[in-house]
Amino acid sequence: MNNMGRPLYPPEWNTPLVRLEASSKVYGCDVYGKLEIVNPTGVHKDRESSVVMEDLKSKGYRSLACASSGNAAISISAFAYAMNVEAHIFLGAETPKEKVSLVEAFHPKIHLVRGEYLEAVEALMEFVESKQVYNANAGYCEAKLVGNAYIGAEIARSLRPTVVVCPTNNGTHFVGVARGVLKTMRGGVKPRMVAATAPETQIAHSIKGFYRLEEPKITEVIDETDGRVVEVEDNEIIDATRTLIKQGIIVEPAAAASVAALKQLELNKNDVVCCTITGSGLKYPSLIKEALSGEHKRGASPG
Repeated sequence: MNNMGRPLYPPEWNTPLVRLEASSKVYGCDVYGKLEIVNPTGVHKDRESSVVMEDLKSKGYRSLACASSGNAAISISAFAYAMNVEAHIFLGAETPKEKVSLVEAFHPKIHLVRGEYLEAVEALMEFVESKQVYNANAGYCEAKLVGNAYIGAEIARSLRPTVVVCPTNNGTHFVGVARGVLKTMRGGVKPRMVAATAPETQIAHSIKGFYRLEEPKITEVIDETDGRVVEVEDNEIIDATRTLIKQGIIVEPAAAASVAALKQLELNKNDVVCCTITGSGLKYPSLIKEALSGEHKRGASPG
């Protein structure tokens, strides 16, 4: 059972969909947040991990491998621990210590790799090719897209949005949510899908880089929905993080990128916007402290 009293599979968890009052006021339309922060390890990756475990078992695997900047590693390690599956986690040497400590809590086999995320992916691929393990990495794992599609389906059933904004790096969350939304919405309605990215960020580690491992699927979604890719700056992410926290939604900075992206969109009063809020800030006190530091000097503008 997960922390909402429901089975870990299937991940039909119906996470909260709440109106973001400050953003709705600023942009003159209805803006909602899909709160994936209430999932078992506080992140949307839990939807992926749930489906991965089911897929892994159905194919007869007893171990998996995944490269991560932190959140995916924490999630899949926790699910592997619960399901008695051996997890091999490949982490770049620059992964924040807070995230590494949380991964270690679930006793996976950790492979620290010199460099950043892409170097960890390269090491993972070499490992997978030489071992009989399930490849649970973004760009190579259909089950992860299926997990995110549950989020999109829940959004479409509850809201019928005109715009959906997702924090995006590899694109697994973005593409999966789009699949769920487009499959569930009827009448040929296709909301614009917006990928909120932060390639050069120093605070939103989970989406640093925009590695696009799910191409060409990312571009296909954008073309099909008349969507776009938006690049947000750290000051915009920090402002959005503060705004969400003031509404009682405690997020890690990367999760606020979807809200930060709104100021670059041409929204009108008839729009219904859904921002996926992908990760809890409670796991990363140092990031929250950094985002909130100096607020009394700068103030926070609504995101």
